[in-house]
Amino acid sequence: MAKLVGKWKLDRTENFEEYMKALGVSVFIRKAALIFPNPTCEIQNPAEGHFIVTMNVPVVMTHVQDFRIGKPFEDMIPNGDKQMTVVSEEGDGKLVFKEEREGGDHVVSRELIKNEMVMTLRKGNVSCVRKFKRII
Repeated sequence: MAKLVGKWKLDRTENFEEYMKALGVSVFIRKAALIFPNPTCEIQNPAEGHFIVTMNVPVVMTHVQDFRIGKPFEDMIPNGDKQMTVVSEEGDGKLVFKEEREGGDHVVSRELIKNEMVMTLRKGNVSCVRKFKRII
């Protein structure tokens, strides 16, 4: 898991607006997320199985996820809804966040591929890929 620990900056994204629509995110928030500078993501691992993921979208929001692998925690998705999320670790350091929801599961994964953190987001049959470059 040490591979993902650090600070990352969004480099490029595919299908993000369609993904946000599938989540039910308002037009205002969708447009703001597309206009403002690239967000950063910091991943910390303060103890075995304990992680803190901080997504900072300048001007729009800071989203902190503080969780333990396999233990449900309350999370908030971009449309403001709160839900219970469970994170698993798959393979060589891939984190998979899963929420079961009406209209299809919401699954987010983060993994290291060729020196980039690749974040794959899926809501029902809509998916998005966001690629981050390490800055620290």
